[in-house]
Amino acid sequence: ALPMITELTIEGFKSFGSPAETLELGPLNVVVGANASGKTNLLSALRFLQNAVTHDVSYAVSEMGGIAEVRNKRLRQRQEPKPMRLSLKLDNEFGVSPPENPDGQGDLAIIRSLEYQLVLDLRSDETPGIEAESLTAEFARLGETDTLELERAGGEVVLTDPTGGSGASQTLSVPEQEPTRLALAGVGFFSLPATLLREEIRGWRFHNFVPGIARQPYREEPDAVLGPAGEELAPILHRMSEEDRASICQALRVIVPGFRHIRTTKLPIEDTLAFQIMEDKLRAPMNPASVSDGTVRLLALLVLTTWSVQDASLITIEEPENGLHPHLAGYLAEILRSTSERSQVVVTTHWAPLLDQLEPQELILCDREDGFTKLQRASNVADIDRFQEHFSLGELWTQGAIGAVP
Repeated sequence: ALPMITELTIEGFKSFGSPAETLELGPLNVVVGANASGKTNLLSALRFLQNAVTHDVSYAVSEMGGIAEVRNKRLRQRQEPKPMRLSLKLDNEFGVSPPENPDGQGDLAIIRSLEYQLVLDLRSDETPGIEAESLTAEFARLGETDTLELERAGGEVVLTDPTGGSGASQTLSVPEQEPTRLALAGVGFFSLPATLLREEIRGWRFHNFVPGIARQPYREEPDAVLGPAGEELAPILHRMSEEDRASICQALRVIVPGFRHIRTTKLPIEDTLAFQIMEDKLRAPMNPASVSDGTVRLLALLVLTTWSVQDASLITIEEPENGLHPHLAGYLAEILRSTSERSQVVVTTHWAPLLDQLEPQELILCDREDGFTKLQRASNVADIDRFQEHFSLGELWTQGAIGAVP
């Protein structure tokens, strides 16, 4: 099985208050709720953690607009400062091959679970502090079950790693010049579970497609990835295999009237690449400026779910329904569900027709109660099975019967 977040806990981050909100996640997770209920903040918490791991906590705070924009303002106003806490759990069993042993024989380790927690002190307006950090991993190797434990308090990290040889605990110091660097990012040690979790988090992809940006020509870069708003769309189309490009064209023919083919062309201006659309009744290709917003969004979505998914451990998309006709809701659900077989998917939406295509365990209800974000899976709503005997999930949501009132 692929690594997957099965549980996410958020406390004191943006609109999330205290006590913490703990949410179970599955392969496909569609988050619905009113404006300003906290849907985007759920995704922001994941993005914050990714920035903290790939850079450091100070960088993650800066990318969110500073400490005042990260911590919960309502708790601050009440003079109830709480640490900010993010934790996640990965429960799927999956095999990984560690580096060869000193005797030259490699062995397969089966990771059974990973739990990681980060607690930050954001009381100061100037500098974020890492109050605590922990990683626990259970894995089986050569028939034996081992547990790795990493505990950080202040500037010291205690690591107990059975894969390290003796299995004895060692105490490491966080470099004084890097006080906001996470222990998970490495402080002078190698650990297979920690390395695996770092790579998992680096593979998270965040998207909110903007047609005006996705239409732009871009230079060809060998390591380009599809950007959050659809940047690099044309160069990626250019690099895709014929098979993947044909798959995208086949999908667009089904849902875009008159669509025939897509091609890329090199522009003389700054040696950039652009895409062009061919239609049945037009001899000349359509340049991106003439292509509808809905088609551009669909194209970006199909590139994401066909090409980007190959190296993404988690994909998040904000309101993928924008610009789409309601009769495409079933098609969109099919794309998202198919993608979730290869990468975990988290989507925000306001679209009742999409909800009609979902199972209760795929739907997350987002509410704002007393100013704080509250989350629950639709499958945990009392009497949800009885409700569904008479109404679809979209109808139940628009009627206000299951919460997350639109």
